[in-house]
Amino acid sequence: MRKFTMLLGLFVLFQSCKDDSQIETITIKNQYSLDIYSNMSKTNELNDDASLQYQDIFNEIYIVVIDEKAEEFEDIISDNDLGELYKPDLNGYSKLIVDGFESEPDIKRISKEQDTLINGLQSKIIEFEGKVDEYKVYYQLAFVKSEKAYYQIMTWTLFDNKEKFKEKLDKMTYSFKEIRSKTVAK
Repeated sequence: MRKFTMLLGLFVLFQSCKDDSQIETITIKNQYSLDIYSNMSKTNELNDDASLQYQDIFNEIYIVVIDEKAEEFEDIISDNDLGELYKPDLNGYSKLIVDGFESEPDIKRISKEQDTLINGLQSKIIEFEGKVDEYKVYYQLAFVKSEKAYYQIMTWTLFDNKEKFKEKLDKMTYSFKEIRSKTVAK
């Protein structure tokens, strides 16, 4: 037990000494890259569907990326007769995810959907607040459409830290670059 406590203490000391302003680029499956802060550590406990998951447990900053083939999303819409509710495009994709997110009782939208470009790709960003256990949380959700895929980039932190870390969350989100296709989605 004493050895475990000592190792845990060394881990905490090591993590707290990392420079939280340094950025490193992470590349996933030669498909996309994203910049994260070097004090963030890789994890697989945030979302089972995510292809990228990083966390800074000391500052309570998290990021996940979920990627889906455009063809699979379009098949889901047509196979389930959802075409009336969700169009097989970025608007339909984001609406489907947002509807699911807003169906949670402790989550509410705090911004309008903002149309933008992330490294030349058609994108939408929306903000939410929610409650997890007794903690109030700030979420930023970005949807990105490329020629052959849709991406969800979700960052979050404690709501009280929203202003403190918003710039960091934005930098990570807007650093997203698809590697396999340089064409702008229509």
